[in-house]
Amino acid sequence: MKKEVYIEYVKRQQKGKKPPIACAVCGEDNRKVIEMHHVEGRNNSDWIKPLCKNCHSKITAEQNRLSPKARSGKTSLQNLKAFNIISIGALLREIGQHLINMGIGMAENV
Repeated sequence: MKKEVYIEYVKRQQKGKKPPIACAVCGEDNRKVIEMHHVEGRNNSDWIKPLCKNCHSKITAEQNRLSPKARSGKTSLQNLKAFNIISIGALLREIGQHLINMGIGMAENV
């Protein structure tokens, strides 16, 4: 999230206004590119997070490395656990990489 976007977000919260929906990874807040991502898969959970199309496609690509059968709602408990680990790991990797990039940018701007 860019510094200006973050400052605006904080100001809106301090004024008691509802902040705009934004990507949970990069902070993109253009509603036209925000999609709801099923963290544990559409068939397995209603746990959703807003993601921009770019972040969503990266995480979904990791989820799709498992076959449709292995990620279905009727799969074995072992496959379901594996799918959940992959799904959450992909989300955390994207968040982690974004945080690293933000930290590097902050250090360079000192």
